Amino acid sequence: MSFVLRAAFWLTVLAFLLPAPEHEGAAQAAARNGGVLPAGFEAAAIENEIGAGEALALAARSAQDVMGFCGRNPEVCEKSSAIAGHVMRQTTHYGSLAIVWLTEKAKEYQQEAPAEAMGARTVARPQAASDFTTGA
Repeated sequence: MSFVLRAAFWLTVLAFLLPAPEHEGAAQAAARNGGVLPAGFEAAAIENEIGAGEALALAARSAQDVMGFCGRNPEVCEKSSAIAGHVMRQTTHYGSLAIVWLTEKAKEYQQEAPAEAMGARTVARPQAASDFTTGA
């Protein structure tokens, strides 16, 4: 799931950074009007363009708004904090139980495995150098 979220994030960043085609929307508007662009279409298209600086300023204002959310809604933030704390405690508790269980299973597996399988593994050794490489 995290892969999907990361992929969606980076695709959004990529789509934002790629330049828009100059004819974006022009073909659609012309198709609706029988091949004729409506009056003022070029002016409207120029007004709707957002530059990188303006986008950065909008993002900064949005971040400030998000940061001020708890000041405007303290009861929501208190409840959210309590829920986040509960989820964190549950995750820690059950995660530690899972680690203990996995550790016990690993110990059981090591005790049940024969000593030959654990210590007497054969390792492939390289063969002696052939006549072709000995002179090099």
